Amino acid sequence: MNDSHFRKLSTAAAVVDAVGGTFKAAEIADCKPPAISNAIARGRLPSPTFLIFEAELAERGLKAPPELWGIRSPRRKRR
Repeated sequence: MNDSHFRKLSTAAAVVDAVGGTFKAAEIADCKPPAISNAIARGRLPSPTFLIFEAELAERGLKAPPELWGIRSPRRKRR
């Protein structure tokens, strides 16, 4: 997938802001607002919400690294 046209977000707070704030993020993730507030404070979103937020961000032309959800990216092979 060519995602070079997506603007990249680098913090959990930026992801939450991009989808409309704490209450909207909680609605999207089907959780309570304190769970989102706690995730922002930790700097890490709940891993079960990765695909949910990834789709939501893509609709807005945005992208965030999986590490914000505690998911490691695959290593690139050196040539």
